[in-house]
Order: sequence, then C-alpha cells, then structure tokens
Amino acid sequence: MTNTAKKEPQERGKHQVHNVRFYTIKPRGIVSLAYSKSSKCLAFSRETPVIELWNLEHTPYLDRVIHLPPDSPAESLAWAGNRLFSVDLTGKLIEWDVIKLKPRYEHSPTGNALWSIDVNPAETDIAVGSEEGHINLLSIENDEITYKSLFNKQKGRVLCIKFDKTGTKLVTGTEGCVRIWNVLKGTTLHTMTLSENNVIVWSLQFLSDNTIIAGDSAGYVTVWNAENATQINSTRVLDKNVFALAVNKKEDRLVCSGMQPPLIRIFSKAKIKREESTSERWIKFLQRDAHKHYVKSLLVIDDQIYSGGLDGILTITSSERRHAHLSQHAPFLKGSVASLSISKKLLLLRYPNSLHLWRLGSVAPQTEDKKKPWAHPVGHTEELLLEQPPQKLLHLNVKERNFIQSAAISPDANWICYSTLKELRISRLKSDPLQVERLVDDLPEELQPASHIIFTKQGGLALLNPQNNHLSWFNLEEDRVTFKYTIDLSDNCKNAINHLVISSHGDYIVAASSDHIVSVWKLHGKQYKHLLNLPRHRAGTTSLSMHEDHPRVVVAYANGKLVEYDLVNRIFTCETDEYLIPETRHYCISGISLDPQNPNIFIVHTETNLYVLERDQHLDTKELVRSSKSKKLSNGNCSSVAAGSKGLSLKTLLPRQHLVHVSRLSSNELVNVSISTNNLLAPLPPPYRRKKYGAS
Repeated sequence: MTNTAKKEPQERGKHQVHNVRFYTIKPRGIVSLAYSKSSKCLAFSRETPVIELWNLEHTPYLDRVIHLPPDSPAESLAWAGNRLFSVDLTGKLIEWDVIKLKPRYEHSPTGNALWSIDVNPAETDIAVGSEEGHINLLSIENDEITYKSLFNKQKGRVLCIKFDKTGTKLVTGTEGCVRIWNVLKGTTLHTMTLSENNVIVWSLQFLSDNTIIAGDSAGYVTVWNAENATQINSTRVLDKNVFALAVNKKEDRLVCSGMQPPLIRIFSKAKIKREESTSERWIKFLQRDAHKHYVKSLLVIDDQIYSGGLDGILTITSSERRHAHLSQHAPFLKGSVASLSISKKLLLLRYPNSLHLWRLGSVAPQTEDKKKPWAHPVGHTEELLLEQPPQKLLHLNVKERNFIQSAAISPDANWICYSTLKELRISRLKSDPLQVERLVDDLPEELQPASHIIFTKQGGLALLNPQNNHLSWFNLEEDRVTFKYTIDLSDNCKNAINHLVISSHGDYIVAASSDHIVSVWKLHGKQYKHLLNLPRHRAGTTSLSMHEDHPRVVVAYANGKLVEYDLVNRIFTCETDEYLIPETRHYCISGISLDPQNPNIFIVHTETNLYVLERDQHLDTKELVRSSKSKKLSNGNCSSVAAGSKGLSLKTLLPRQHLVHVSRLSSNELVNVSISTNNLLAPLPPPYRRKKYGAS
C-alpha cells in the first residue's frame, strides 16, 4: 500500500496531490436502523458500541455520535417522536438524550438480554422482547419510562416485535413460530407455526390491512391474515436468512434482504382477479445489487431504501424503477482522521484504537521533456514517479476498550496529542532517532478529554471539551505545557460543536454546532470575545474553512450551498445556489481547502469527488461594501447578502473513492486520504457467490 503523487490542473499552475491509500479502517457492521419523522433523523447502531445520528433534512450526513459503554452495542433502536430508545444484550433499556448524547433513563426490565423493541403508533408505550421469552410493556408518557405489564412468557427468545396500527395487538417472532398478542391482557391470541420448528423468524411487519409479514432463516417471506391466523402465501425470496423487512408509507412496496444472496428485493402489491373474486398479492417488482455481504436492517423513507449490514456501509437506493442512483457512505469516524506536519511532511492517521505516523513520499525531479503545459482544463491528471516511498514511522496503540475521539500533530512535528473518551495524552516527538516521550509530570488539570485538538502556528494548543463546549488554551514550551485561559463557547453554541476552525494568525475562532448555528469569536488583547453569529441557514453545516490571509470564513451546507462571509465588513462575498454541484444531492461537501495564493479558488470534496471551483468574477471588497450599505439603507436590514456578491463555477472534477480527508501541504501540494472499497471489505469473509445458469 503506497501513496502516489499526481499533478492536477489549476488556474495558476500545477498542483501535486498526494493520494494516500494506506488508510484502512475495519468495517463496523450496521445492526439496526430507526427513523424519526419529526426530527428527520436516522439513527443506527453498529457492532461497535456507538449509535450514529444522521441528518436527513437535505443531503444525508453524520451529525452526532453517541458513544455507548464498552461491550454493550445496541441490538435494536426505536423512536417515539424525538425520543430515542435502545435495547442491548446486557439487558438494558436506555432512553438517550440526543442533544447531550448521554443516557436520560436506564431500565433493566427482565435482567436478561434484550433483543427487540417497538413503539406503539400513539407513542405512549414501548414493548421489549427478551432472551428468556419475556415481553415487557412500559409506558413512556409524561416524559418518563414506567413499568406497565408483563406478558405471559413464551418459549424462546423474542427476536422481533411489532405493534399493529391500532396499538391493541402485538406480533412477535421466535424460533419456529409467530405469535399475535392482546396488548391489554398480555395473552396470546394466535400462534402460527412454521413448516419447520428450527426455522427462526428474524423480521416482522404488521400492516394496516391486518396482515402480518415475516422473514425467516429459510429464506421465506410469509404473509398471514391476523384476524384468523391463516396463511395467505409464502414465497422463497432468498436462499437463506431474511434478516430485514420494510414497507413504504403507502404499504404498496415491500422490501426484503438478508444473507444469501445479499440482494435487496422489492415486491409490489397487486390485485389478482380469479373468477368473481379479487385478492391482493405481493409480486416481484425490482431488485438492487447494492451489497456484497449480508444486510441486517432496512428502512424505506420517501421511496428511498436505506440499508446496512456486515460491511458497515450505509447504502441508499430507490424503490422505484425510474431512479436507479446508488449512494454508499463508508463507516468513517466522526471528526478529522488525519493531521499534517507541514514542515516535516508527516501525516498522523487516527484509527479507533491506534495512531499511525507516516512520512509522505517525495516526487522524483522531472526532466524538461515532461514539463508540459496543461491541455485539458477539466479532470486531466498526470501520475508522477516517487523518488522516496511513504514510510511508516510510528504505530501507537491504546487499550481496545478506549476509543480515540481526536488526535493531532503540531505543524513543527514536535508534539503529538490525542484524546480518548476518558483521558487526554500529550507527548513530545523527537527525531534522529524518532522518540515519543509522554508528558506525565506537572500537567495542568485543564487537560481534559477533547473532541477537537488544534495546534496553532503560534506554538499554542487549543482543546474543546465536548461536555461543556469550553475551549481551553495552552502554551507549549520545551517539555512543558502551561494553561492560559478557557473560553466558554456554550453561550452561543449550546448543542454539540461539529466543526471548529482557528484562523492562521489566531485572531478568529469559528464554531458550527448541530443546531445550525455558526458563531465567531475575535481576539481582543489577550482574550477572545464573541463577535457575531452568521445568519442561520435552514440546512446543517457540513464543513468550515478560513482564508489564510483574509478575514473571510467559507461554509458548506447540507443542501449543497457554499457561502463566503467577510468578518470585518459583515457581508457575504460569495454565495452559490443550492446543489451547485449536482452530486451534492447524494453526498454532502465534507471538506474545504482554500488557496493561499489565489482567494478566488475553492477546493471542496465529497466522499466520491474532489472539485476545484473558481469565483465567477474577481472579488472587489470595496464594491461589495458599498452595495451592501445601500441595500441596508433601503431594506433596514443589518445582515445582508451584498448585491454584487459572486458565485462559483466548476473548473475541475477529480473522481475519488471514499475520500475521507483533504488538506494543503504547501501552496501547490495537496494531500488526500481515501479508502478503496476493496480495502475496506478485505477483512470480511469472501462475499457470497451464487452460481448462474450456464456458468461453471
């Protein structure tokens, strides 16, 4: 695994791009999906102890992450309005505070492992199913969780559970049978036995027409009439294990998937006429080949199918024939995974439980006959030979139960700092030979776990405490760290801060929180004071950046919009239309890199492409200020978009695969870190292969 260097076209000459391909994270399988219609939030649990919260108001993006206790990943999730609940195999039912990202209430209904959970349509009760066959009904009214009733014990673990649309019936799935329950009495109404006793019911749906649909380990999808417990039909849709079922809002599309093969199969409800009678049946409609490994969970949201499984990739595709677009979001870690030491050309890569330090490769000198001007302005690249390959210098591990939430290397490569969820460590990095000396004595007590670690060019260190949104500043001296002061950002950013930028000269701080707030602080003397909040946008912030020598901040939003704001004149100097880049309807802009030599160039990237954008016209700040003042006088509005503000146009598109990080190494060098799908899936078992007719 090596990195390559390429020359890319740009307006003022050639750029070298270090394509880092040796960042390989292990897949973290998706276990359960749940969607809140009121908050437009998709929550899903992974095999690792995290719950990810994705914002679906516009283009999907990872907004927040809830870290669970070690060894207790969530097995199933459910929303009741804006309240999120989870159950796990340690026997805990937890309601989560999705703002503070902490538990609100914890219960142990049975003391045994909990496998399934569902909320009734009125969102007043939840039902949980346990390892020992217990079904507990709990009330969630009055913003509490209180015990309500315990159903008659059934034989076998309750692997799936669903309320009907009235909330008076409940259906459960276990090994060998499906049971319908009276919610009020807690007794069994019907038991539907499967053809084989050892067949396991993995998934259920209870439709408004009083039919029950079940997916089982034999690969069958079976439909029953819930009134009299009669089987309507049974179809084998997979060779093995239908782990997931989902229906759309109209209940005329049924989506199923599972293990062998891991196809997403879509059925459509159709009316079948036989003689004088008419009946409804599910018929094959469409299939999507979106996964190489088994699918564990499915949802249908506005005709879009959201699926996840062993590979950990969140996949979005359409349930309709006319839309065949497929988007796949790799299991990236929240926050920055790469940090650069520009002077030494060192790259620090963050993994869940380790840090890797690399020296980037260097390019061999070019001969004169290869120095050619660019003939293709869009998308043309030239691969260069490396004189020195990249070299791995350091591999630092933490205990497996400790998750590294942030890490950084200082610009001069003298310091490395990283933070787990419980502690922060800072080390002195010495070269010739390479040595890492951890500082343990006389450390300030303000060195607390941090979600963002920023080394400044002035030799300082800034740490953001995610528990209270306090930003603490430290001086770094020879083998010594001294505390300076703390800035309370919580007065203006009350929710979790997702993006934090400090200007190159250290005179501005810009923070964006999960509630669409972008706040700016300015250095006055030796203290920072709040300067302003940018006009609140209806879409969430997905990336932030600041020009190196200009007091202008650039913001990317989840609806594909890019804006540039002048902090001195308090005007927008650039504003694009929504979805200026069409691909941002499927992948949001996740990074912005600005050209210090040309402020009219904007380099942005999504998960699948790197884009070079250029301002439509040369920026004239004085003209914009004049137009802004005249607009304020006419409108009486103090916050404005200048009448002459410029848009952007696309100059270059460079395809990438699961692009996770882009940053500037020098005025004409970029570093991008990406993960190929093959490398991502390499640790998994070989994908299922089904023999085709006529093939050996």
